[in-house]
Amino acid sequence: MNHPVQYVAVQAPDGEVVGYVWADYTADALQWAQRAATGADGYRLGQEWAAKVAETRERGLPVAGALTELARAAGTGPPVDVSGPEAVEDLARTVTEADDRRLLAQLDHGNAEAWQELADAYAALTDDDRDVRWGGGEKNANGAIQWPYPIYSRPLWRVVTALWGIGAVTAEHRWSASPPPVVPPSGRLRPADAVRAATYLAVGERVNEGSVDEALRSGLFDAMVAALLDRHIAHAS
Repeated sequence: MNHPVQYVAVQAPDGEVVGYVWADYTADALQWAQRAATGADGYRLGQEWAAKVAETRERGLPVAGALTELARAAGTGPPVDVSGPEAVEDLARTVTEADDRRLLAQLDHGNAEAWQELADAYAALTDDDRDVRWGGGEKNANGAIQWPYPIYSRPLWRVVTALWGIGAVTAEHRWSASPPPVVPPSGRLRPADAVRAATYLAVGERVNEGSVDEALRSGLFDAMVAALLDRHIAHAS
């Protein structure tokens, strides 16, 4: 054994890597690392493997023997040496071209009405529509102070709602397990990243109020819509 940490990749039937079983021999630890970019099916399979790893760990097998047993179950080859747990964590954060293709496949290019709605709603936005006010902060009769919340204009929320119609909001992007999308220095989002941004904003706003406001200020909102519309035009040509 050349390194104190080894891992085994676990794949779905279609070849997608859903996560990694890894062992730290120095710490006598056996762990599961779910790949964050997996879709809904990959996540479910990953949960099965998380339970399998936990069950194997509870049986009290030596770590090396446990990893060998799980490697046979995974069928993806012998354990691979890596420099440490951080290397496995880096692998779990990897986003592949297959991940991008899976997200882009969610876009409903056949729904011309939905795409027109997005284009029209976005084109109709004014500066006033983009101006997000915040409510809350007032003290109620019980003396409690209401938590601040964003107040979005109807035209702005019309754009957000239109994202659902084109298929850009999808359970195939597990937004809560992924870092928030950011606008690259070029100012242009890749189409798959636009789907990630759409899901993060439309769904994540319910949990992290103000996400859409922040996206407007950072330029993410405009870059997202532009990338989605460009993708649709390219698909139609």
